[in-house]
Amino acid sequence: MDREMEAVLNNPINSTVLEYLSGLSAHSDISESLGAAVEPLGDVNYLDHISTDFPSEGVFSMSIIFGIAVNMDEIGFRLPPEMKNRALLSGAELFHEAGSEWVKILMFRDDWPEPDLRFWARKAYQFARIER
Repeated sequence: MDREMEAVLNNPINSTVLEYLSGLSAHSDISESLGAAVEPLGDVNYLDHISTDFPSEGVFSMSIIFGIAVNMDEIGFRLPPEMKNRALLSGAELFHEAGSEWVKILMFRDDWPEPDLRFWARKAYQFARIER
């Protein structure tokens, strides 16, 4: 990661998720799903466009990482407490590996409706933009 971007992302909010992402990768279908979910949002930057140190997909705004795509079927979002609880009630799971504010949504589940990734991406994006 270049020094300028490292300085932007090097903050306590991102420390756990950056450590978790180190060395992980994401299936292209998962990365594309995350990309489509954040497409309508404004100021979104991609971790993998900055450095090959992050082959998994991650998105950030205002120096806060708010969404990640990892492995074959996981998309994670960093959410405020009330939205985190709502996400858990609607099928998301705790994502402690990424941090205490994170939930993960398992994709491609036959037994569950398709998740509204744009909704969760928007809530995570809004949280990132007020957290600076």
